[in-house]
Amino acid sequence: MRAFTRALHSGFHRPLSSLSLMRMQGQAQIPKAASEDVKVLNSELYMVMVKHHIKEHHLDKFIECSISDGLGSVVTEEGCRRFDVIQDSSEPEKFAFTEVYDNKEAFDVHVNSPHFLKWYQTARSIQVEDPVVSFCRVLYPVHANFDSFVPENELDAGFGSLHIRHSGVEIESEMLAEYLSYVLAEAGEASKETDCLRFDVYQNLENPNEIYTYEVYSDTLAYSRHEETSSAQARAEKADQWGVGGAGEVM
Repeated sequence: MRAFTRALHSGFHRPLSSLSLMRMQGQAQIPKAASEDVKVLNSELYMVMVKHHIKEHHLDKFIECSISDGLGSVVTEEGCRRFDVIQDSSEPEKFAFTEVYDNKEAFDVHVNSPHFLKWYQTARSIQVEDPVVSFCRVLYPVHANFDSFVPENELDAGFGSLHIRHSGVEIESEMLAEYLSYVLAEAGEASKETDCLRFDVYQNLENPNEIYTYEVYSDTLAYSRHEETSSAQARAEKADQWGVGGAGEVM
């Protein structure tokens, strides 16, 4: 939830609505085994990673309509698993969405839904530029429940202490396989950390060299501890070394 680092989508964000008024607690933590409720293999899920830049005098309007869209998505759309709305705390005009659907068909249902169309009508006039959208597949975790909706907790309890890293990097083609070995090793180690609530790894379907991580920590100190681990440092070094154009992870 601190400023964006050098990443395609990178940084620590303030969660405005975890899973759009849903819960990051409990279900968001990386499970040790597959949940009985998992209906779709994670490799088949359709992940949507979005970056928004909003005009500074319209932030509250964007937050309100985005939370409404996210809530409508996870509550009324059978194929929408989660819809996270997060805000960069150093550059509050920047936002990111992480959306999870059963498949592309479920996403197509979403973009034709009344709540999305209402969001679109509001958001399109208050954006500084067109949003950056990446459609991805899940590389890690192989077994986890991505469902966010907990019916008894429809009201947002607030997630002010969480630190979220919504990040991506485009890797040189010849180094992609080796980079993946580093990021998957980091994800595996992170899943053992008590205060790491999520560490997901996604791959852009249209540009497979673009790799995203979506990380959720209980607080700033939890992230700082993770950042000091050998696996995190090794991955960061390789991102800088093998990132296209030498950019490493860039917003």
